[in-house]
Amino acid sequence: MSLSNFFRFFVPKERKFYPLFQQQAECFMKAAPLLRKMLTETNLANLEVLKRDIKNYETRGDEVLRELYTTLFATVLTPFERDDVHELAELLDTFMDRLDDAANIILTRRFTEVDSDLVTMTDNIVFAAEDLNIIIQNIEHIGTDRVKEIRRLCQEIKTIEHDNDELYGNYISKLFSQNYSLSEIIKRKDLVQVLENTTNSAKYVSDKVRSIISKQ
Repeated sequence: MSLSNFFRFFVPKERKFYPLFQQQAECFMKAAPLLRKMLTETNLANLEVLKRDIKNYETRGDEVLRELYTTLFATVLTPFERDDVHELAELLDTFMDRLDDAANIILTRRFTEVDSDLVTMTDNIVFAAEDLNIIIQNIEHIGTDRVKEIRRLCQEIKTIEHDNDELYGNYISKLFSQNYSLSEIIKRKDLVQVLENTTNSAKYVSDKVRSIISKQ
């Protein structure tokens, strides 16, 4: 047992990190539905507004991450292991970054229409963001009976990631059999790849939460 964990048995848990995690979750919770809207939006002006809004959430997430680093540097006892606090914050920020990456692909590639598989993948990302938000809102309660619900949501995110992996593989297989131009193939491959990366990022967060739970 680490020294910080030993002392944590005898002192109140430090709570100031939880609101910062929750602020990170709020950013991607608001950004994910905007990404879903971008996927089927064909008006360039509307697309640019949606992309700008997502970028604003990504920028806000970066600000929260810097504040969390400052807080971590100034804190002796953290609510769980210091390295886990740091890694969880990084993974939450990466998920927000991947949403912004996906928004950039949608804006710059100028899709006139998208396949139902891409819509389903994006819907799954929204579901994963919703689950992660609930997990982060409750992460300070991982030592209580709420941990069962957190574990359930982590498993749900794993299932979502598995579903998107299958959609990704099937989409790549079908992509080259469709009557698309080479430029259209590249555009669609870029999009399906970034959507898969985004889902993977959500799963990495849930994996980290599971790891934190196992140490309590």
